[in-house]
Amino acid sequence: MSVELAEVRTFLRSHAPFSDLTTGSMDKLVNSLTSRYYRRGSTLVSVGQPNAFMYILRSGAVDIVDAHGALVERADEGACFGMSSVMSGGPSGFTMTAVEDTLVQLMPATVFHELLRTEPPFMAFFMRQQAGRVRSAVRAVNVDDAGGAILRTRVSDIAKRAPITIDRSASIQDAAVAMSDARVSAILVTAGGRLAGIVTDRDLRRVVAEQRDASASVTSLMTPDPRTVTGDALAFEVLMGMTQQRIHHLPVVDEAGACVGMVTAGDLMRLEQNNPVFLVGDIAAQTTVEGIATSTRRLASVVETLVSQGMDADDVQRVVTSVGDAVVRRLLNLAESELGTPPVKYCWVALGSQARMEQGVNSDQDSAILLSDEAGPEHAAYFAGLASRVVDGLEACGYPRCPGDMMASNPAWRLRISDWAVQFAQWINSPDPEALLNAQTFFDMRPLYGDNALHSVLASSVAAAAPKSPRFLQQLATQAQAWKVPLGFFRDFAVSDSGDHRNTLDLKAGGIAALVQMGRLFALSRGLTAVSTAARLRAAAAAGALSNENAENLIESFNFISEIRLAHQARQIRARVEPDNRVNPADLSALEKRQLREAFEIVRKMQGALGHVYQTQYTS
Repeated sequence: MSVELAEVRTFLRSHAPFSDLTTGSMDKLVNSLTSRYYRRGSTLVSVGQPNAFMYILRSGAVDIVDAHGALVERADEGACFGMSSVMSGGPSGFTMTAVEDTLVQLMPATVFHELLRTEPPFMAFFMRQQAGRVRSAVRAVNVDDAGGAILRTRVSDIAKRAPITIDRSASIQDAAVAMSDARVSAILVTAGGRLAGIVTDRDLRRVVAEQRDASASVTSLMTPDPRTVTGDALAFEVLMGMTQQRIHHLPVVDEAGACVGMVTAGDLMRLEQNNPVFLVGDIAAQTTVEGIATSTRRLASVVETLVSQGMDADDVQRVVTSVGDAVVRRLLNLAESELGTPPVKYCWVALGSQARMEQGVNSDQDSAILLSDEAGPEHAAYFAGLASRVVDGLEACGYPRCPGDMMASNPAWRLRISDWAVQFAQWINSPDPEALLNAQTFFDMRPLYGDNALHSVLASSVAAAAPKSPRFLQQLATQAQAWKVPLGFFRDFAVSDSGDHRNTLDLKAGGIAALVQMGRLFALSRGLTAVSTAARLRAAAAAGALSNENAENLIESFNFISEIRLAHQARQIRARVEPDNRVNPADLSALEKRQLREAFEIVRKMQGALGHVYQTQYTS
C-alpha cells in the first residue's frame, strides 16, 4: 500500500462512521476515493447541479447553504456531506462553498450505496444523522424521512416469534443442532427458565476455527448475562445501542425479566426496506433495468406503510413521485451509458401528475423531451433511442404507458425549444378540443434530467402568454365544470348502479380531476409557474385570482379526497388487489362520508362560480 493510501486509511479510522468498517469494506473504500483540492471561495457543488459523490472533508471548512441562501451547516475536518443528492440521484439541493483552502476525498455514489447495504453501523450513522430532519421536515422533496418507520416502531412490533432456547446443561453440539433446525442465528441459554446467556453463529464459527470440543457444555461458549431490551423500546434506539456495542442479537424480556423474544440487527435493517429514502438510494445504485424493476416493486408496500402510519396524502404523493423521479433518472443514466454522450443539450420533463408531485400508485407515464435549438435531423435517432429505452424501462418497472401516447417515445413530443414555444402558442391561441386535452397534461411540466434552463425558458414564455388568451382560459373553466361531482339532489352520493363498479364512485373523476383543473386555470390566469395543485391555488390567491378562504377550502378538499383514495388503495394493496380510484361509500365511516360530501360540495360550488367569472355558458 502506498504512503498516501495508508494516510487516507489512518484518517478514516479516526472518524465516524468509517472507524467501524470491516477491513474488506475499508480496503474497497480507500481504493475508490479520489482527492480534490478547492481554494478558499471556490464552489464544490451548486444548487441544481448533478452530484455523484459523497464528500469527506480531510482539511479546511465548507459552508453548506440551501436554495434560499440559508446556512445549513459549516462542515469541518472529518465531516461527510452530499448525501441527499447521492441518495435521490437528482440534482443537489445545496450549494457547497470552501471557506478555507480545502482538501476533500470523493466517494463514488455506488460505493456509498454498497456500504449502506453491507455495513449496519455505517447505515445507522447516516440514519441517525438524518433523524433530526425526520422530526422537523417530512415534506422534503427528496423524501428525507430517513428514519420514518424505525423511529416509530417498537421492539414488540418486530420480535413476535417465540425465542429459541436451550438449557444450560446442553452441549455445544446440541446448541448447534437446535439453531440449524430452527434456522436461527442465535439461541438463548436458560437456567430454570431464566435467561443465563446467549450463543450466536459467530460463537459456533469460533468453535470450528479453534477446533474446540463440541461435546463441551454450552456454558463454556455462551456470553453470560447478555444485554436485554424490553418490548416498548424504540427500534431506532435499539439499533443505535447495538451499533455502539457491536452486537447483533438482543434478547427481549418482559417486565418480570422473562425472555419473550429476540431482535436482531437484520430485523431492524429490514424495517428500512419500506423506507423511501433507502428505496430511492437502492434504485440509484442499480445497473440494469431488471434491478430497477425489482427495487420499484417495493413501492406499493411503502405506500401501504406510510398510509398506515398516518402520513397525509400530500406527503405520500410526494414520496411516490420522488421514487418515480429516481426511476426515470436512473433509466436515463443507463440509456446514456449505452448510447454515449448526448449530441446536444436536452431536458427530460415529467408531465401530468408526476410533474405536480401528485403521483399515485396506479399512475401511468407522461413525459416529453425539450431539445436545444442546435438539434438537427442527424440527432433524431439518438433521442428516439434514448426515449424508447426509458419508456420501455418504465413499463418494466410497473409504470403503464400513457393511453394517449403522451410520452417522449412519441416523436411529436421531442421538439426543439423554439418548436415547443410555437406548439404552446397554438394551444393557447387556438384552443380546439385536442389543444384542451393536451393542456391537461403538457401545462403541468417539471424538469427531471438534463439542462433545466431549457425548461425555464419555456415555462416563462407559457406563463406570459396564457393570461392574454381569454378564450383559452374560458375553455379551461368549461373543462373544470365538465367533471361531474358524484352528489345527488339531496347531497347523497351518486354511485354507479350497474356493472363491475356497482355502488362505487370515482374519486378521481368525481373530484380530484376538477380540483387539479381549477388549480391549473387559476395559476395560468395570473401567469404563474407553480405546478402542484396546492402551490397553484395558494399562489393564485396571493395574486388575486380567488380569495384565500376559497383557496384553502379547495386545498383541504383536494387533500381529503386524495387521502380517502390513498387509504382505499392501501387496503387494496394489503388484499393484493390492483389499486383503483373507485370507493364504495359503505366502506367509509360516518365522519368520512360527511367530510367527503362537504369536499364534493365545495368543488360543486366553485364549478358554479367559474361559470359566472368566465361566462362558460357562451363557450362552444
